[in-house]
Amino acid sequence: MPADVVARTTGRPREACEPGAAVRERDLGVDSLAPLEVVETLQGRLGITVPDEVTARIRTVADLQDAVGSLVAAPSPSTTSEDTGS
Repeated sequence: MPADVVARTTGRPREACEPGAAVRERDLGVDSLAPLEVVETLQGRLGITVPDEVTARIRTVADLQDAVGSLVAAPSPSTTSEDTGS
């Protein structure tokens, strides 16, 4: 999914947005807000929050996938023992 969002946000072909591709503006030929738009889109679609310090470290689509994947897999901080049946 991150590669699809990068492609739609930047207007680049999907194959140019594969995991090894950079997401920074100089490599994709987009403005400096595009990487932030990608993160914002993924946050909305997946119901996650990507911390600013994580966003700052994202350099490639693979980095983006790793960051998003770990946040999606992590239990929500609002999950209580009642929610889990414990």
